Amino acid sequence: MKRRFSWVITVVLIGVMSIVPFMSSGVNAMGAEQWETRSIYFIMTDRFSNGDPSNDDYGGYASDPDDPRKYHGGDFQGIIDQLDYIKNMGFTAIWITPVTMQRSANAYHGYWTYDFYSVDGHLGDMDKLKELVQKAHEQGIAVMLDVVANHTGDFQPNNGFAAAPFDQYDWYHHNGDVQDWNDQWWVENGDVAGLDDLNHENPEVVVELNNWIEWMVEMTGVDGLRVDTVKHVPKWFWKEFDDSAGTFTMGEVYHGDPGYVGDYTHYLDAVLDFPMYYTIRDVFGQDRSMYRIRDRLAQDGNYDHPSLNGVFIDNHDVPRFLHQASGKPGAGWDKWPQLRAALGFQFTVRGIPILYQGTEQGFSGGEDPYNREDMVFNPDHELYQYIAKLNEIRNHHPALQSGSQREKWVDDVFYAFQRSKGGDEVVVMINNAWSEQTRTIPHLDNLSDGEVLTDRMSGDRVTVTDGGITATLTPKEVKIFTR
Repeated sequence: MKRRFSWVITVVLIGVMSIVPFMSSGVNAMGAEQWETRSIYFIMTDRFSNGDPSNDDYGGYASDPDDPRKYHGGDFQGIIDQLDYIKNMGFTAIWITPVTMQRSANAYHGYWTYDFYSVDGHLGDMDKLKELVQKAHEQGIAVMLDVVANHTGDFQPNNGFAAAPFDQYDWYHHNGDVQDWNDQWWVENGDVAGLDDLNHENPEVVVELNNWIEWMVEMTGVDGLRVDTVKHVPKWFWKEFDDSAGTFTMGEVYHGDPGYVGDYTHYLDAVLDFPMYYTIRDVFGQDRSMYRIRDRLAQDGNYDHPSLNGVFIDNHDVPRFLHQASGKPGAGWDKWPQLRAALGFQFTVRGIPILYQGTEQGFSGGEDPYNREDMVFNPDHELYQYIAKLNEIRNHHPALQSGSQREKWVDDVFYAFQRSKGGDEVVVMINNAWSEQTRTIPHLDNLSDGEVLTDRMSGDRVTVTDGGITATLTPKEVKIFTR
C-alpha cells in the first residue's frame, strides 16, 4: 500500500506471526496486511512505568504523581522494562502517545507540541526512543507512534514564542475556538480546546509538516502512525501527509457516523472505529439489543478496508468501559461479565483490536484525567489472563486476523458469526444475557457433518450436525469454536 519498503523477515510459529528481526534502521514500512494481523496495546507513556526517575523534573516541570493533571514520571525506559508484561499478554504491537517536546506543566500526554524536532525530556531522548523501538522489535512487537499535525500547544498570540519550526503568524488560523461542531468549516479552522490551529492552506505549513513526518518515521524506525485530530484538517492534506510518512496510518476521527468517519479511509490507511466503540458501549455495557451489532456491521461499506479499523472499547479520551457499564440488574457493582463479553467481541470481530493500558487490571476511571490512572503490573490478574487467552486464540488463527466474516445468528441477546481463511474456520458465539442461553447456529460454511469443534476458551466440544452446531453459554459468555 505504501511506496517505500524495508526488508522485514517474518516467520510463522504454530500460526503466530513474529517479526524476527526488523532489520531496517530507517523506515519500517510495515504494510497494512501485516498490521491487520496485529493486536495493539495502547500506552500513555507518562502514566505507564517510571524507568528513569532522573528525568522526572525535566525542563523545570516537576512530576507530581498526586496531581492527575501533572507529569507522573513514566518514560521510554519504563516501557522497555515492561515489554515482557506486554508480550506475555499476547500483544504484537504497541501504540505510544506523542513524543515531541512540550512546554507546559500539564502536557504530560504529549498532545501540545512545542518543538516538533525534539523529544520531550520527561520521556527520554531520541536515542532512548530508538532503543525502545529496537527492543520492541526484538520481542516481535511493532511500534505505532501517535502524531499531531492539526495544532501545536497554546502559544499564540501573546506568549512571546511559538512552536518550532512554526514561528510565523500566517502559519496559523486565528479564529478562536470552534463555534459550531456541526459546521465542517469551523471544525477545520477553529481552535480545539484553545490550542493553536495550524493553517494548512499555507503551502509552507504543508511542506514543513510533510518534511517533519518523513524525518520522524525515518529517524525513529517506527512501523506505523496513529494520527490525532484528523477531522480538524482538510482531507486533501492527509493524502500528502500519508505519502510523506511512507508507513501505515490510522486516523482518529472522533465521530459516531460511519459515513462521516469512513470517508477519511480514502486518505489514510485506516481509522479508529468510533462508530463501533459507541455500539460496543451500548450493547455490551448497557445490555442493549444485539441487533445493533448487525446494524453497525451493515455499514462497513463506508470504509475502504473495514478489516483495518482499530476496534476499541475505551481509550484515554472517554470514560473507561467499567466506569460506564450498567452492571448486573440488582447488583450494579458486578460489571466484569459485561467487560469480558465486550473483550471477546473486540478480539474476534473484523478489525485490529486495541486495548488501553489498565483494562487488564480492572481500571474504571471516569472523564479525563481520571481515566489516565498510573499503571500497576499484575500478570496474575483475572482480566490479564482472560485477555492473554483471547490474544493467544487470535494469534493462532488467521481467520480471526484477516479472514472473511459472515453473520450466522442474531437476536436481542445472542450473536454468532463465522470467520474463514485458507481452511481455518472459526465460529464465535456471544451470549449478552444475564441468564444461560442455548442456540443452534445453522448453515455453517466449509464444515462437514461429524466434524468436532472445540471452544478455545473453555475446552467444550461440539459436533457439526445438519450443517450447524448447538451450544449452551453461561451469562455473558463468549465461545470461540475451531477445528
